[in-house]
Amino acid sequence: MSDVYSERIVKREIDLDNNVQKPWRGQTTLILALLAVALGMGNVLRLPYIIGEQGGGAFLIVYCLVLATVVGPLLIAELTLGSLGRASPMGSIQWVASLASRDTRWRWIGALQAVLAFLVATLLLVPIVIGVEAGYAIYQGEWGAASAGEIVAALSEVETADHLRVLGLVVVVVVFTALPGPQVVLAVVGWLLVPLILGMLYIALNFAFDVGDLSAANEWLFKYRPEQLSQQGALTAALAALSTLGAGVGIGLVFGSRSPQGLPLVRSVIAVGILDTAIMLLTAIVIVAVTAAVDVRMTQGLALLVVSLPYAFVNLPTGELYGMLIMASILLSSLAALIALIEPMVAILARELESPRLIAMGAIAAALYVAASLVITEANFRQTIDGWLVPILIPFVLGVTALFTAWRVPRPILRGEKYREPFPVFYAWFLLLRWVAPVLCFALGMLTLVRVLS
Repeated sequence: MSDVYSERIVKREIDLDNNVQKPWRGQTTLILALLAVALGMGNVLRLPYIIGEQGGGAFLIVYCLVLATVVGPLLIAELTLGSLGRASPMGSIQWVASLASRDTRWRWIGALQAVLAFLVATLLLVPIVIGVEAGYAIYQGEWGAASAGEIVAALSEVETADHLRVLGLVVVVVVFTALPGPQVVLAVVGWLLVPLILGMLYIALNFAFDVGDLSAANEWLFKYRPEQLSQQGALTAALAALSTLGAGVGIGLVFGSRSPQGLPLVRSVIAVGILDTAIMLLTAIVIVAVTAAVDVRMTQGLALLVVSLPYAFVNLPTGELYGMLIMASILLSSLAALIALIEPMVAILARELESPRLIAMGAIAAALYVAASLVITEANFRQTIDGWLVPILIPFVLGVTALFTAWRVPRPILRGEKYREPFPVFYAWFLLLRWVAPVLCFALGMLTLVRVLS
């Protein structure tokens, strides 16, 4: 490495010693924190339905290919940039750009990722709020042996003011939980929530094996049916993969800035990707097997969370308890993701604008409440964000991130941050990031844009 790079790295280490709080200890904490976020990004409410509708195993092959060749390399890139910069999403990219003698306006990638994370957080609040209300109704026994129509009628009778009160409570819980900062919060989320979620899933999986229709789940999820995979289905599989690990929304930049130096980031992300996919599929098996056992038509999103699942569980012996467990696991993982999604914007306010963390959290909480209120009460506003803004922004932001990391940051700098990885592993990651990830991301972005405009 040149003397210029060496001198800048020495200066960076001095700055880190003086300005950055101590990072997490150990690779396991990073893996668990990333896994907690990945589990809560919303795919578990969409994929069980879409997989079966779009060719089962054929859909999964496209999903896994995009996950391995695009999403994984990009999350590794974001963790690397965060680990190099040790600041907010904007500050980390600005530092790396300066280290590489590039235009520091690249830092606006970090700001764009933080805005995208905020938009995703507003969408994530909707199933959390409705799910809390549905879970409480199940707990109270209000839906015992209820029909799907009765559940829909009961939910439609919930007044908007009640939704907003639950929303306010959720936002307060998230802000209060996130106040200590990502160092403490996400370590606790990883070490406490992930084992709790996995324990709930294990119990629900045993229930599904006892009373569910496993043959229907196998047929729906895993049978290879390429003739059913449409072009739209392949695009949906790719976009679902892009949104599953939290790449492109600043989480990797924040986590990387807090992780110990020298971690094997490539192997950590591979572990997270494998675990996330396995847990998603296990959850899908529970959902499909239980709903098939009572002849409920598969659906997705809110209809799955608050209608199909409650109806299926309450109409099975002792199903209320297991229904509560599976819904609680979904809501807890969504809460973990929500905590992480607000952190990029908080970090920018705290570090770039030098706002006290309490004030930054308060400002983001107020903005989040207002935006989520509009998402809940205004169908057009929600459709704008969920229907085209987020699906278009995610691939384009990921593509720009790949361009900056692989084409503007010299390879010796990246290699220095990954010195613990074998060179063939590092080089394979670099080639994917340079030649595959940006091409596929921009292609997916253009296809999504054409789909929305048409």
